[in-house]
Amino acid sequence: MRRFLTVILISALTGISLLAQQRYYLFSEFKPGEILLKGYSRPERVLMNIDAMGQRIFYFQGETLMELTNASMIDTLKVNGMKFVMKEDLLCEQMAWQNDTVYVNWKFKNVNKGSKGALGATTQAKVEVLHSYEFTPATPFPVTDWHLYSEDGDGSGVEVWQRKNDNTYFFYADGAEYKAKRLKDLYTAFPQQAPALKAYVKEKKYTMENAQEALTVIAYLKSLLN
Repeated sequence: MRRFLTVILISALTGISLLAQQRYYLFSEFKPGEILLKGYSRPERVLMNIDAMGQRIFYFQGETLMELTNASMIDTLKVNGMKFVMKEDLLCEQMAWQNDTVYVNWKFKNVNKGSKGALGATTQAKVEVLHSYEFTPATPFPVTDWHLYSEDGDGSGVEVWQRKNDNTYFFYADGAEYKAKRLKDLYTAFPQQAPALKAYVKEKKYTMENAQEALTVIAYLKSLLN
């Protein structure tokens, strides 16, 4: 374990710092996992969890909570039946989808739809990007509205937010790797297939903000290449 801790440059966290930082763990409890570093043939086994908000990896060394601070040295990470790899410094789940392999960096953003005044008019929009994971593509993270009220509680300072997926998808086609966050990325990368893909998306009313729909769109695109 000493070799492992030295190589990946982890740092211990004090009890005070843990309380001061808000985390959203992927699992309800720390799970047995394996981390294989680049250049090594044997993985290290630890109790671990993933901060779903900040894409940070935590594990226990004895009773001390530690953070893996050099994720770029990870070859593969396995925990709770899931396999993760690094793609362009992004932690991605390697998953099977319709007889193919897709890599997904799960992430969501909170979009401020505006602030409602006393008469209910919505003004000003802003975006706050947050990191998270949604590991069940069959039931993608729902698009929901939530409200932040002013302290006086009279409704005059209500901010309306909407949470949306902002995932990045990596996949292989024609021997090359592609990355996409938006439908426009797919249209640009595959101009010959773009007309048919646009028609398919319009008919199905699919968007890349829905994880299941995004994966289905990528699978359809690859079918056009065959």
